Amino acid sequence: MKHIRGPYTRSSLTNVQEGDVQPNAVDLRVKEIFQILPQTFTITEDEKHHRGSVPLKADSLGFFTLMAGTSYEVVMENIITVGPGEAGWVITRSTLNRNGVFLTSGLYDTGYHGVMAAAMHVTSGPMRIKAGTRIGQYLSFDAEALHEYNGSYGIGTEDDAKYTPVQATAADIMDISKLTEGPKHESVDTGAYGANIPKGTY
Repeated sequence: MKHIRGPYTRSSLTNVQEGDVQPNAVDLRVKEIFQILPQTFTITEDEKHHRGSVPLKADSLGFFTLMAGTSYEVVMENIITVGPGEAGWVITRSTLNRNGVFLTSGLYDTGYHGVMAAAMHVTSGPMRIKAGTRIGQYLSFDAEALHEYNGSYGIGTEDDAKYTPVQATAADIMDISKLTEGPKHESVDTGAYGANIPKGTY
């Protein structure tokens, strides 16, 4: 393993604040939280259709409230570039882990450049959290790479379009408490947020 802020790395990470650099890793702060919708997720080797997600809205004190038994998509404040011969992954910070909150993240391959996102799984009870709170740590290591990342995520890709400010216009779908309640009506296309969401149920 190597440190992404050390003298020998070829990777880079933006928006690292004072106090984020730990002995073996860098702390990551949450920027945005999306609730994953209870819709069918379909995947084959030829295509994938995400469940979709809606952005959570903080309360008047700046807190997001997350419910137990629910999974959320969290986006960090950082942009990462994974350098040649390196890779990395995100682990949960200890305090979250000790309170039954876990992050899961895929591998950050050599050549990946883009936002950092993960799934946050809340167990045991509700959770309140503010944007800018440290929730994970990035671990970097040397890795033999047969080629650079060429997947569907990263800056400029369709799958990551929702992370750009121009996409965050779904002001009428913030009341997520009704996601699984009420009658089904006509659908509204939420674009980058995923599949059609029935009006009156968000």
